[in-house]
Amino acid sequence: MNRFKKVGLYLLLPLLSLILIIRLVDGIRAPDLPADFASQSLHTIDGRDLTLAELSEKKPLLVLFWDRWCAACHDTIPLMIKLNDKRTNVLTVASMSGDDISVVRYLNGHHFNLPVVNDSNGSLAAHWQVTSKPTLLVVAKGEVVSTSSGWTSNTGVLLRLWWVRKWQY
Repeated sequence: MNRFKKVGLYLLLPLLSLILIIRLVDGIRAPDLPADFASQSLHTIDGRDLTLAELSEKKPLLVLFWDRWCAACHDTIPLMIKLNDKRTNVLTVASMSGDDISVVRYLNGHHFNLPVVNDSNGSLAAHWQVTSKPTLLVVAKGEVVSTSSGWTSNTGVLLRLWWVRKWQY
């Protein structure tokens, strides 16, 4: 075996192992969503009533569960702001982060402008069995096609979106 192939093999095996471990952990921590999750009416802090089915009908929807005290969430939210555009919908769920006024003050103080459902007592997260924050759900046409719990790189989120757009829309 020539030297180039050997080096490639030494680099490829750890990368594949890392991807396998990440997917395994995501699978273990994936929420067990109720059958009607996509049609459940959600109320945003700016007064809109919506469903995940309608938001994900024409383009992918990223649903991010976060809380004010989560350091990894602070890394993920700026990417969600950038992705909330013509090609992607974003909905965030502020879980156990205080009342609507507290969440709005927090968002304004960090210059975050995203649609937010305030899950002030954690009941939505409990009903959807979201056990860690951040948790990111990628929803296409009312179906969850990918989940990730814990810190996720920008590249990881973008790859998930690429995959969804390639095969779902």
